[in-house]
Amino acid sequence: MANEKVQARIEPAPHPAAAPEPEPTPRPDAQAVAAAPSEVTAREEAPQPGAWTRLSTWFATTFPHSRNAVLGGICGLVVALLLFSVGLLKTLVIALLVTIGVACGQYADGDPKLVNLVRELMKRR
Repeated sequence: MANEKVQARIEPAPHPAAAPEPEPTPRPDAQAVAAAPSEVTAREEAPQPGAWTRLSTWFATTFPHSRNAVLGGICGLVVALLLFSVGLLKTLVIALLVTIGVACGQYADGDPKLVNLVRELMKRR
């Protein structure tokens, strides 16, 4: 059995022009469409909510009275994972850069809360 040779033969694919053309589907005439408007609207689907909307709805129904506690726990988990994977100094640099990014975004939005907080802290000294 080990000495048997396997032979394979490759044949060219048939030419695409040789394939039969599909029959055109008949279009409904204007009178049939006008006669059944409810059928046309029943086929249209309502747009599905986005992923963020579904996640927010799930979050609100799953944790109705402890949203901030769960978000704090998730942030703590992320910080712990960063501390164990990249170290303390790199985690602090990441936190600083994220804070600067949030401050720039708030400033661009016209609501510079972090910039105002830093200004207030500098005035008190």
